[in-house]
Amino acid sequence: MVLIASQLSTIEQGYYYTFASLLALQVFFELGLVTVIAQFVSHEFSQLSWGAKGKILGNVEQRNRVLGLLGRSLKWYFFCSCCLIVILIIVGYLFFRDQAISIDFQWKLPWALAVLGVGINLLIIPFYALISGSGDVASVNFREMLGSIFGSILSWTILFFDGGLYSLSAATIGSTMVGMLYLIKKKPDLIKEAIIYSSNKKIVLNSISWRREVWPMQWKIALSWISGYFIFQLFTPILFKFHGASIAGQMGFTLAAVNAILGLCLLWPTTKMPEFGKLISAEKWGNLDLLFYKTRKQSIYVYCILSVIFILFILAAKEFANFGERFLSIEDIAPLVLSIFIQLIISNWAMYMRAFKQDPMVYLSVIGAILTGISTVVLGFFYSSTGQVYGYLFLGIFFGIPTTYAKFKKFRHAIHH
Repeated sequence: MVLIASQLSTIEQGYYYTFASLLALQVFFELGLVTVIAQFVSHEFSQLSWGAKGKILGNVEQRNRVLGLLGRSLKWYFFCSCCLIVILIIVGYLFFRDQAISIDFQWKLPWALAVLGVGINLLIIPFYALISGSGDVASVNFREMLGSIFGSILSWTILFFDGGLYSLSAATIGSTMVGMLYLIKKKPDLIKEAIIYSSNKKIVLNSISWRREVWPMQWKIALSWISGYFIFQLFTPILFKFHGASIAGQMGFTLAAVNAILGLCLLWPTTKMPEFGKLISAEKWGNLDLLFYKTRKQSIYVYCILSVIFILFILAAKEFANFGERFLSIEDIAPLVLSIFIQLIISNWAMYMRAFKQDPMVYLSVIGAILTGISTVVLGFFYSSTGQVYGYLFLGIFFGIPTTYAKFKKFRHAIHH
C-alpha cells in the first residue's frame, strides 16, 4: 500500500483497485465448488491418509469418492478458466473504455495479464481444496504464505520500477507459479491421479454423485458466493463509474486494509473447518460447540485490537503525512470498520452451518446481496462513498445480524435435538 501511494497517481490507484474488484467476478465461474470440495473431503478423510508423493491411502471406496470428486472438479475448473479469461478481458475492456480516453498510462495489457493470472490460478484451486479438506491445513497455509511472499515481492519490484498496473498481475501470477511448483514437488501422484480420474468415466462410477450429493450443496454455496460479490466488491466499480477513479481508489485502498484485517481474523474459524467436519461426522456436538465458540471469540478479540490500531494509524497519517489522503475520510472509515465487524460475526455463524455440508444461509445471502446492491448503486450515485458505507452499516445492523442469528439459533437447536 505504501508503494501504491508513492508510485501510482490517484487515478492509477483507482484503476488498480477497480481492476481487483472486477477480477473478483471469478466467483461467477467458480460457483462455490472449492468450499464444497473441502467439506466433502473432510467427511471422507476419516478413513484415509496421505502417503509419499501425495498418494491417498486407505479405504478403497472412500478413496475413489475423493479422487472422483477431484477429477470432475479439475474438468470443471479447466472449462471455467477458459471462459473466465475470454469473458473478463472483454468485460474489462468495455467497462474501462470510456473512462480511459484521457489517461496517460497503460491499462489494456495489464488488464489482460491480470485476467490471465486469475484464470490460470483456477486450475490449482481444486487440489488445495482437497488438501485443506483432508485436515492438512498447515501445508495449504504454508504454500499460500510462500506464494504471497513471492507474488508480493514481484509486485513490489514492478511497482518500485514504475511498472504501474502490471504489478497487479505479477502478484497473482507469482503466487500461482509457487502453487504449481509446490504441487509438482510435493504431490506429483495426486496430479497424476486427478488427470486419470478426470478422463476415465468408468473409474468414477462409485465416486461422489455430482447430481445427488454435490450439486444440492454447490448451488447454495454458489448463490452465497455470488451474493458476496455484491456485498463486498461492488463499492469500487460503482464509484469509478459515477464519481471517477480518484474516489474509487480511496475506497479500494481503504477496503484493502479492512478486508486484510477481516481475512486475518477469519483464519481462526477457517483453519478449524476440517476439524468441524470430523467432529460432525463423529456426532460430538459438545466438542464442536466448544471449538466453535473458542474460535469465534479469538477472531472477535483480534479484530477489535487491529481495527483500533488501524483507526489510530489513519488519524496519524491524515494529520502528519500525505499518505492519509489516499484513504477515505475518517467519517467514512468508522462505519465501514463497524460494518466489517458485523460481517465477521455473520461469517462465523455461516461457517458453523456450512460445516454440516448445508447452506441454510443461501436465501438470506441472496436477499442481503440484492439489498446491498441496490443500496450501493443508489446511495453511491447520490451520496458517493458516504452513502455506500452507511447503507452497508444499516443493512448489517437491521438485516444481517438479526436474520442470521435467528437462522443459526434454529439450525443449532435442530442439530442438537
